[in-house]
Amino acid sequence: MKETELPQDIKWLNAVVLMIMAWFTIVAIEPWSAWQTDPQSHGYGWNRFSYFTIQSNLIATTTYLIAAVAILRKKHLGNWFRYLRAAAVLYMIVTGIVFAVLLRDTAVDVDPTHFNWSNFILHEFGPFFITIWWLLWPSKKPITAINSFYLLIFPLLWVIYTFTRASITGWYPYPFLDPDVVGGVAGVSCYVLAITIFFLFLCQLLAWISCARENNNTLY
Repeated sequence: MKETELPQDIKWLNAVVLMIMAWFTIVAIEPWSAWQTDPQSHGYGWNRFSYFTIQSNLIATTTYLIAAVAILRKKHLGNWFRYLRAAAVLYMIVTGIVFAVLLRDTAVDVDPTHFNWSNFILHEFGPFFITIWWLLWPSKKPITAINSFYLLIFPLLWVIYTFTRASITGWYPYPFLDPDVVGGVAGVSCYVLAITIFFLFLCQLLAWISCARENNNTLY
């Protein structure tokens, strides 16, 4: 693959943009206010951190900061980082599409006619930003189709955690996971199966794109 060195001022600007995006994301999540809202609200306490949206955005934020530090220190990151970044891209794309398709007019987006800054950052701009960043500055080595299945480990663990916690608390982060809302276990199973297939398709697509992109020496 051909390597093209980016000018140092562009690398520095990239780091600043990544840190700004990390800051915007954390502000949109507002982790410090999780226990200061109405206890009956859907985002109170640990509920807020149990959303796949929040967890995927936290993973994306971690990815931004690691990349920014690597750029500023001119330090090459190991092969592990390309999997972390691809995972963040995958989870954020799913977050954005699921929000657009399944979560409009729900407790997550009560009034879609009113602009909600946090929803915009976490569900719309965030997925767009990380995808563009990944496409414009790809990792130095591709992700193989087989190894892309590693990206599915976290979503699987999240599903196990979600249903285990729901069996104790009775709280579901999304209406399509609640048997009482979607017609029982069969309804939930259909949604989970459809989203699983979507995950499988996307991780293979990301692997194919990563193999098609050239190495542009971005330190990761």
